[in-house]
Amino acid sequence: METTPGATAIKSITDQDYQLFFIHLNLPVCMVQKSTAARGKYQILAANAAFARLSAVPDCAGQLLDTIVTCEHIDLSSFLDQYPEASGSHEVSFSASASFATVGVSPAGAEGRFTLVFSESPNEQSQRTSDVAAAESLAQTAGIDHQEHDDESIDIDKLRFQALLAASSDVIYRMNPDWSRLQHVDGRGVLLNTDEPMEDWLNTYIPEEDQPLLLKAIHDAIAAKRVFSLEHRVKYADGAIGWMNSRAVPIVDEQGKILEWYGTAADVTANREAEQALREARDFAERRERLYEAITANTPDLIYVFDLNYRFTYANRALLEMWGKTWENAVGKGLLENGYEPWHAEMHEREIDHVIATCSSVRGEVSFPHATLGRRIYDYIFNPVIDESGAVIAIAGTTRDITEIRNAEAALGESEMRFRTMAEGSNIYIAMTDEHGSAIYFNQAWERLTGATASNLIAEGWLELLHPEDRERCVEAYTSAKQAHQPFHCDFRVMDANGTYRWLLSDAAVRFYQDGKFAGFISTAVDITDLKEDEQRKNDFISMVSHELKTPLTSTISYVQVSQKKSAEAGDSLVAGLLERAVKQLNKMTRMINSFLNVSRLESGKIHIEAQACNLASLLKEAEEESRVSVSSHTIIFEPMPDIWVHADPEKIGQVINNFISNAVKYSPARSVINVACTEADGQVKVSVSDSGIGITAADLPRIFERYYRIKRQETKNISGFGIGLYICSEIIRRHGGQIGAESTAGTGSTFYFTLPRDVA
Repeated sequence: METTPGATAIKSITDQDYQLFFIHLNLPVCMVQKSTAARGKYQILAANAAFARLSAVPDCAGQLLDTIVTCEHIDLSSFLDQYPEASGSHEVSFSASASFATVGVSPAGAEGRFTLVFSESPNEQSQRTSDVAAAESLAQTAGIDHQEHDDESIDIDKLRFQALLAASSDVIYRMNPDWSRLQHVDGRGVLLNTDEPMEDWLNTYIPEEDQPLLLKAIHDAIAAKRVFSLEHRVKYADGAIGWMNSRAVPIVDEQGKILEWYGTAADVTANREAEQALREARDFAERRERLYEAITANTPDLIYVFDLNYRFTYANRALLEMWGKTWENAVGKGLLENGYEPWHAEMHEREIDHVIATCSSVRGEVSFPHATLGRRIYDYIFNPVIDESGAVIAIAGTTRDITEIRNAEAALGESEMRFRTMAEGSNIYIAMTDEHGSAIYFNQAWERLTGATASNLIAEGWLELLHPEDRERCVEAYTSAKQAHQPFHCDFRVMDANGTYRWLLSDAAVRFYQDGKFAGFISTAVDITDLKEDEQRKNDFISMVSHELKTPLTSTISYVQVSQKKSAEAGDSLVAGLLERAVKQLNKMTRMINSFLNVSRLESGKIHIEAQACNLASLLKEAEEESRVSVSSHTIIFEPMPDIWVHADPEKIGQVINNFISNAVKYSPARSVINVACTEADGQVKVSVSDSGIGITAADLPRIFERYYRIKRQETKNISGFGIGLYICSEIIRRHGGQIGAESTAGTGSTFYFTLPRDVA
């Protein structure tokens, strides 16, 4: 349904105004209010459909009354200003050339607001024409032949009544006694005219779905011989559907027999549309009010409204609970009456004045005693409520309890202060990163070490101070830890303030936000330069001793093997057995010396990878054959695998595989099963060795590939080793461009693996 021009205004005025606005809805009506922004002129707030139609202005709302209504003898604004002292009726003229006379001026509930009701006064010529036409029509229906009587013989009162009837109705009709035949219709452009009796009038003028209701009303009126009155739908002359308010009077003879029915009908479609618009507007307002009430009633925030005199006109449930009051004893009262201290009330009144004067919001923070929780801290904001003319008519406020936030901030500030006091007074190098990996903090120890300020370290990047040989390794370790949100452990060289490099050992712990999201790392580092230098001296010594021992050891093995052969030939089994054991121990010593030499070569860069095309299946087959001879305490199962070619050093890859198998035998119980497998995925070949041994703890797992690192547990104290085997393995795989790793849970076994790129050539 298309909304009438008055419907827009309906949504913005109060119920009291609605009643005044629609009390004379069939007449042109408008509501006006004095506008301070337009030099005292009156502004139209709303107007009904009749006013809009007859003024030829479709939407008058917001326009000045004097631009729509032109008065002939008076200034309408001045007249309204003096209305309490004025009386009587005044003629006014509209710009649409229609003439009207005011029939009612009524205050509309607010100062400077009036409801104006106008009545149509057609010009004299059209009045006479209408009167004559109506008189003729009614005279005919009443059996009066005005051609046989002069005007003076006709009852003047009757003609006036007939003219009034014609002027006030859109349709005049005549029915036979039982309404089976329509005798005559003067449709006046609204309905189809007919001067001939019509028996199918019901289908001609009434929609089918409305016919049962109309027939019942007709039946009841005939039975009671009373006036027929019904508001119903009709078919217009142009085929459209509209609403008519129809009334018909029975003409009865002296015996009470109905002779005929005379009826009139007024078009009330505009009324119905306006009523529908009003109902929809009220339904909308009620739904919106229920929605807002549901929202404000269930929120923990305090929501309220002030009038311009600082009185509360609305307070939600949370605010009433905070006050410890009910609606009845809180709403309508001022700040002091609701328990605000004088300074507090005066502050809010000044803020309300500022909102009114500037039409802008005000925000603040204040403490206030809660009825049950004691004094709390609140964050509040006042917003202006502005009417159609731009004037502030109220102030809406929202307040939130931020006590817990402020307490948390205070606790956080105190915690941060303690942390900084501890960090800045420490000789340990402490740094922090955010969730994106960017450095956000360095303590003074870092400044003393590097000679740079913390802000420069953050801005320019501390990675630039790392030794070029350590930078890639550190970045890789840090990136992997960040992606996995896991701690990391790393040593590196950093340039100090004197331009020399110092060795640092860093451990980084993961930080998390309160919601569990990754927040970055906090790292601590200590200077291990002296340890590194001692370690280097130790390595040099071990390398030297290993070289010195290797030659006599090789000669000793040769002598023992010759003696073993001679003893066997002489049949001295006892000596031969002892010499065999000696050979095993000498071979073990040889492997140890070779390991130390490999470490020395790795650190000096003298170890070389002689890569070539090799078949991993062949390497694993060799390892399987060797394990059958050397391992009798465990069952080693090699999973079947096809030929898989890689570009690698077969001797060194074989060394890694044998080390994994040796460790599995060493750290798992006798007669347990060890599984060796090789798989391929995404261009990578993965070799893994799994056991069901003692396993590795989460604390030890990240460090097992470090040089000289050994697990210190009760189960491993009797297992020999120097902690260099896995370190050598990791360096070999790294120099092949692969990855090495381990998966383990203490007490359930371990899986060691390495990956190599598949040789696609």
